[in-house]
Formats: sequence, structure tokens, C-alpha cells
Amino acid sequence: AKAAEAIQQSRQESEKAIQNKKKQEQERKKKIKQQNQSSSHQQGFTTLAKGVQYQDLIVGKGPPVQHRKKVRVSYTLRAKSHTTGKILDSSANFGFRLGKGEVIRGWDIGLQDMRVGGVRRLVVPAAAGYGHNKDVGAGRGADLYFQIDLLHVAP
Repeated sequence: AKAAEAIQQSRQESEKAIQNKKKQEQERKKKIKQQNQSSSHQQGFTTLAKGVQYQDLIVGKGPPVQHRKKVRVSYTLRAKSHTTGKILDSSANFGFRLGKGEVIRGWDIGLQDMRVGGVRRLVVPAAAGYGHNKDVGAGRGADLYFQIDLLHVAP
């Protein structure tokens, strides 16, 4: 009887943990949606090297990215705008080493100081992206609009 009670209690605790996790994810998505509705084009962005711009929708509370360390992100690339542009590319689990040239220069520049759990928008001009002659679906030399969730930083 005690074993059955322990199993029942363990199930209840697991269900509570799952419900809490779902609630946190819903709140996170709600916050991003509110940011999407309130932020107009380029407003609230900070400009970095090579004209890369970023805006944090959510500032992560986890460990920060580190130069040359492996990171894992979820991202969406859109044409013309962060919210209404056509989706050109996306990944739910993309890994690379920051600062090693494994991704476009705009990511190496724009992800600096980001923390795990954070959600950041990047506007990457051609000079920090694929160049002025290559078309990845947004038009030759077009700005690239990324939304990036930082999932993990290797220790």
C-alpha cells in the first residue's frame, strides 16, 4: 500500500512539473507576442559592428555565450521583416562554435553577450551576411531578419 501511495505521489509531482513547464512556455510565448506587436521596425535596436543590429525580446538568465564555445540555438530567418516577412529558413536545434566563422559574420557579432534562455532579433546587412551578390531568398544584398533563441552554451 505504501509503495502504491509513493507511486501515486510521484505521478502527481511529475504532472505538476509538466504543467508548470507548459505554463512557463505559454508565458514566454505571450511575452514574445506582445513584443512583436509593440515593436515597430528598427525601434529599440542597438547597432554593432558592420551595421548588425539587435534587440533582446527576452534577456536570458542562464550562462552567457563565450567566444569559440559551442552554442545551440533555435532560429527563424525572414525576408523584409521580423514579423510579417516570408520565412526563408529555420531550425529548432542548430549548433555551432561562436567566433570561429562557422556561421555568417552577423551571428558572430550579434550573439555576443547573449545568455541562455534569451530571445534576440538580429538585422544582418549584406556586408555581415552573405554579401551583396548572393540571394538567399530575400533578394540580392537584402537585410536578413533573424529571431534567435539561445538554448545551450557548452561549459
